[in-house]
Amino acid sequence: MKLDVVFSGVGGQGVVVLSDIYCEAAMLEGFDVAKAEIHGMAQRGGSIVAYTRIGEKVESPLIETGKADVIVGFEILETARSLPMLKPGGNVIVNLKLIQPSCMPLSVKPKSQKELITLLETRASVHKVDGFGIAQKLGNMLVVNTVLLGALSALPEIPIKVESFQQAIAGKIKERFINLNLQALQLGRESVLKS
Repeated sequence: MKLDVVFSGVGGQGVVVLSDIYCEAAMLEGFDVAKAEIHGMAQRGGSIVAYTRIGEKVESPLIETGKADVIVGFEILETARSLPMLKPGGNVIVNLKLIQPSCMPLSVKPKSQKELITLLETRASVHKVDGFGIAQKLGNMLVVNTVLLGALSALPEIPIKVESFQQAIAGKIKERFINLNLQALQLGRESVLKS
């Protein structure tokens, strides 16, 4: 058994924190875990990707193009950029936030949210999550990543119990934010289970 998940977003969205919590939850379940990150210009709002692999015995964290089981996209454009990593029939969890690049030639018309979602839906099973809306409802925009973790945890191919995700959150998040993040996890789960 092997499960490859790609987390994709831009700097400041909590991609690294989320992938750490995911890996911690997998280790609590007894899985072997490997993880690698590509930061690029993440500190300046650029792309950031984290590759995670869990299984009985994991040799390398690097995922080959076209082999990822799931992509977790923190915003639509970075999710579309990561799409070549996904295997046929794979799943995409995408936060419905679109961040247009800050340095784009004037001659290039940016893709709309609708165009990018359509592109994703032609290539994968897509679970759209309003992470921004859920975080706003909870009163803290910093929990968007935990909402996405909840959505990931609801997929049937994820062999990690929700209790392990809860325990991993409690071990990685400051105590005063644990309950808020547990609520975000649950609302993220519900967003996929209800769809």
